[in-house]
Order: sequence, then structure tokens, then C-alpha cells
Amino acid sequence: MRRTVWILAFAAGYVDGLALLYLGGIFASVVTGNLVLIGVAAATDPHHLTGAAVRAALAVAVYTATVILARRIPPARCLVAELAALCTLCGGWVIARHDPHGATQLPLLALATIATALQAAALRDTDTPTTYLTGTLTRLAQGKARLATDGPPLIAIPAGAAGAAVLLDHVPWLGPLPAVALTAAACVVHAVPPRPPRPPATAPQPAAAYTP
Repeated sequence: MRRTVWILAFAAGYVDGLALLYLGGIFASVVTGNLVLIGVAAATDPHHLTGAAVRAALAVAVYTATVILARRIPPARCLVAELAALCTLCGGWVIARHDPHGATQLPLLALATIATALQAAALRDTDTPTTYLTGTLTRLAQGKARLATDGPPLIAIPAGAAGAAVLLDHVPWLGPLPAVALTAAACVVHAVPPRPPRPPATAPQPAAAYTP
């Protein structure tokens, strides 16, 4: 699964960027940020649930339920399920005419959250998550992780989010398609077994001396 970290982190950043910009300012995978939004809404307007609070609560609930349901599903199948969720999200994006508003944001946000939660479930046995990076950054700062192997998501996630901002501003009909392509590529890469290392070259043995 480590071979797919770059690809999946880029896809996760793209989906989070799409959700933040077009699905009501809510993260698809950053549960901490969504909990902060719920807390702020509860403190500023405790008598009425704001739209942002409802969307954030939905994202937290859907993310949690998906991870619980996927905990016994093999990682490869989690990736395939993520791909299916993103394809469904593409259909919803088309139905919403590339610009979801109001109630149409909720089912699309749920699908985006399901996709990122399935990605987290697929990587549950690795030390390099692609949907939450606070722990990764903390371990790097403490010298408990290596930048070469654990640092790629710190670059790929903001790059994916930037890609979502640029692409959807100029080509809004693309929607989640780049994330679909990236996740499909990750499924293929994960399915192909790694090439075995070459055995070390052995020095030629000297010919035995001829004795008449």
C-alpha cells in the first residue's frame, strides 16, 4: 500500500478541496476541523442549528460510521469501494449541474466523506495516513518518522486541494473526475505485485587449475 501513498494523498486533498469550496465549507476527511465548526456554531447560536453545523455533523457521523463498517473489509476492497463512491459522486455532480447548492450539497458531501473514510480504512495498517496529518507532522517533528517515507502526504494533500481550486474554477464540469482517475490508478498499482529485488551479482569463480 505504501506505493500508492502519493496518489491517494493527492486524491484526498482534491476531494477535501472540492468539499470545502463547493459543498458548504465542510471538510470531507478532517474530522477535527468539522468538530470545531460544530462547537463554534453551538456557542454562537445555541438555539438554532445553522446549515454549517448540520453539514459538519453529517460529515462527522458519516465518516465515523463508514470507518466502523469498513474495519473488517480488506484494504484492496476498501479502495474499490472508494472508487465506487467517487463515481457516484460524479453522477451527483452532473445532476447538480456542476454547482450544488442548498439541500443538494448534503448527499454529495456524504459521498465525499464516505470516499475519504474508505481511504482511511484502506490505509489503517500503514504508518502513513493520507487523510489526517497532525500525527504524521508530530512524529516528524519528534524524529520518530522519516521525511522520505512519511512526508509525501504533507506535499500531496495541499497540492491536490490546489488542483481542485484551479481546475474547478476553470473547468467546473470536471468535478470529482480527477479524484476518480487517481483512485483508479491507486487500485491498479496496488493490484500489481511489486517486482522482487534482484539477487546480488556474484563474482565469477576462478577456474580450477589443471593438473596433469
